[in-house]
Amino acid sequence: MRACIAEAIGAVAVLTSSSVGARTQAPELDVPAQPLSNAIAILGRQAAVEVLLNAPGAERQRTNAVHGRVSAGEALARMIQGMGLSVRAVAPGVYLIVKAQPSIRKTPRVSSLPVENAPEILVSARRRPERDLDVPLLVNHLNRTALERGAVRTLADLARITPGFVATGQTSSATPLLVMRGQRRSISDENRLPLVVYQDEVPLPNQAALSPLFDMASAEVLRGPQGTLFGRNATSGAVLLRSVQPGSGVPSYIEGEGGNYGLNRLEGAVEVPITQSLTLRVSGQRVRRSGYTRLHSGERTDTVHSDAMRAILGFDPDGPLRSTTTLDLLNADEMGAALILTGVYSGGSVRNAQNAPYFDCGAGACDIDSYLDLQKTLARRTSQSSVSPQFQRRFRGIGNVTEFGDGDLLVRNIVGLRTTRVNYALDGDGTPLPIYDSVSSAQLRQWTEELQVQGHAGKLRYIAGVFYLESAPDGPVVQSVSRLTRPDNPPSHAVSYQTFRSAALFGQLTLPIAAHTTADVGLRYTGERSSGCALRSATVAPLSEPECLANWGTSAQARSGRLTWTLALTRRIGDHSVYLTSRRAFRSGGYNTPALGGTLKVFQTFKPETLTDFELGAKGRINVAGITGSYAVAGYLGLYDDVQRALFPDVNFDGDHDLATDPLTLYINSAKAQIVGLDVDFSLDLGARTHLTLTGSWIDPRYTRIDAPSVLTALLGGDPLNNRFTYTPTFSGALALSREIALPGALGNLGLSADYAYVSSVRLTERPTEAFARQSAYGLLGASVTWRRPGGIPVEFELWGRNLTDRFYASGGGTLNPAYTAATIIPGPPRTIGVRIRYNFD
Repeated sequence: MRACIAEAIGAVAVLTSSSVGARTQAPELDVPAQPLSNAIAILGRQAAVEVLLNAPGAERQRTNAVHGRVSAGEALARMIQGMGLSVRAVAPGVYLIVKAQPSIRKTPRVSSLPVENAPEILVSARRRPERDLDVPLLVNHLNRTALERGAVRTLADLARITPGFVATGQTSSATPLLVMRGQRRSISDENRLPLVVYQDEVPLPNQAALSPLFDMASAEVLRGPQGTLFGRNATSGAVLLRSVQPGSGVPSYIEGEGGNYGLNRLEGAVEVPITQSLTLRVSGQRVRRSGYTRLHSGERTDTVHSDAMRAILGFDPDGPLRSTTTLDLLNADEMGAALILTGVYSGGSVRNAQNAPYFDCGAGACDIDSYLDLQKTLARRTSQSSVSPQFQRRFRGIGNVTEFGDGDLLVRNIVGLRTTRVNYALDGDGTPLPIYDSVSSAQLRQWTEELQVQGHAGKLRYIAGVFYLESAPDGPVVQSVSRLTRPDNPPSHAVSYQTFRSAALFGQLTLPIAAHTTADVGLRYTGERSSGCALRSATVAPLSEPECLANWGTSAQARSGRLTWTLALTRRIGDHSVYLTSRRAFRSGGYNTPALGGTLKVFQTFKPETLTDFELGAKGRINVAGITGSYAVAGYLGLYDDVQRALFPDVNFDGDHDLATDPLTLYINSAKAQIVGLDVDFSLDLGARTHLTLTGSWIDPRYTRIDAPSVLTALLGGDPLNNRFTYTPTFSGALALSREIALPGALGNLGLSADYAYVSSVRLTERPTEAFARQSAYGLLGASVTWRRPGGIPVEFELWGRNLTDRFYASGGGTLNPAYTAATIIPGPPRTIGVRIRYNFD
């Protein structure tokens, strides 16, 4: 009988489960007036019943308060009185809430986004709201409360509390690096991303991942290849960020924060109902902070000076049509990370007759070894960089999600336009010597369009869509490089005006194949094309593609196409599920810049790399000896083919004595690899007021074959088969504990929380013999004390601290290659403490 009911109410069913047996005696209930989705969650726990909600749009309506000893059915009737809803018992201990329109048969209206504060964990990993138990992949879901408790302000904060996910800088803080399951982005490419970040369902360009997170409703980290459900293909995972939506029941607020290193942050959101069907929510954030690192000259770097705003207009009239339009922007004028010299290569490129007088003279200001000796005498957060690491960002975005239909047939259109403008300066060698200094400017725009159809036919669920992405220059894309600069080797300019287009057709079916067993079958075909003009010159720096072509720049293009798939089986066993999933995904191929010559000419283009994975997992709910909660465990195997590697050849490595053909970075298909790992996630309630989360990730990636030709052996290192996967700790884990304490009288309540994140040793470069390119194991401790609603006033006071033991560690590698001789790192944040005050306009 329950199966028939579940089929009738579709995917919007919101479940609250304690036990299904009705009590013989009416329970004592205390459910304050609040949004309906919250109220039925509390009632379900207090009355030990299951409540199903099939009244789309009613989740946010404010209920009537219920107090006293009454039956669950009577309490529900009182709660929804005057709301245009009705309730009926559909089984012992199971109640169904529907719209009060018995004479009109109306198909339930289903939004494809999770209900805010739903009583059951709802995720959107398959582009529709559903219970995590039904999804055949591992999803780390953090709701608004968890994000606030974890002080998640950036993707790096999200990674800190999500083991197995790395978000940091690569070479500099201006180039974001997102790593999951051993796969990282290429150093200088915007389009071939193994992991894609979505903001309100629109995929972000790589640079836009540096945007701050504020007024967030939830974040989901999806592990493993994604493609047959999402517009943009990804080989390692996806991060789904969802802003608080208008009309979701989250109150307007204002929040201020201050801390050490001159931190001051002001944030807030206001919601304005314009008409009955039109609501506007505007939020913003202003952050200022002085830097963690000092230059030898006394100037501070790692500063924060950003202003961000988001406006969301929700249109939700009666009927099958609804639409949400989002506008956001970020202005940031900051000092980026200053790299710190950590070692030198004994056989580096400066150690030859041409370079010795300028970089390896034996002592003093013309010797790299002298600067390393000096670095050892300086404070550990002091850099000798001679370049002020300027870091300027201008991000703009507009997106729209329009839906038409209901649970039987829902048509969705998702469109996004984003522009990113990034200017930064970097001293890659961390010394006053011009070994590797650069100034870069990149102005890009990205347009995406996705048309999607989803619904069900009987017990068959389906989703199908088409997706298009275009990324193109929107202004200058120029890098000026001083590399081993001397009188006969002046600085050079490298430009690459590349347009990237990707079009895909994708679809996935979910169907029952036996009792409590479902299968997922998904296919996707992607066709991609990249083209443009590139130039490397010591005399000109073209500011557009036409200028590049006019100055004898070379045009090139590359095409690729791949069929990828998803296959999964899921078996439900009561409050548990077991799944087996296999996926095929790929990362785009491309071409190297500029036009190559000499011995490197044959490497002008490179193929896509592919990943085939197998994942076996189990999820479920825990209810043992008064401890309740949930768990998820997943083991996986990834087979990685045509692995793309970034190499860094010296000037004239190709032997043609022509600077115009020398690449800064050379991409090749070099290897096969195998990745084995295990992810675990436990969330436990230790009584009514204590919550514990425990997450961990173990991974063993290794190369199984090297395919690179002998001409490139010197660039791969002495033992390439035993090279390490970078930014991939063997083990990482996080433990978080929170406790709510009710204070006497009207003093409110006190929240205590502590978290500890552990990371085993990490390789910052693939060559295993370089001690200064390895970060040893470390742990970061954080804690907070929060006083909520003193005197019944909707205000919070919080005292917080991060990295309380002031652990010094490298959050990323800088320049770590013998071609530059100097080896540098990016230091992680030191101990920070602060006070936060928040007022909610209930």
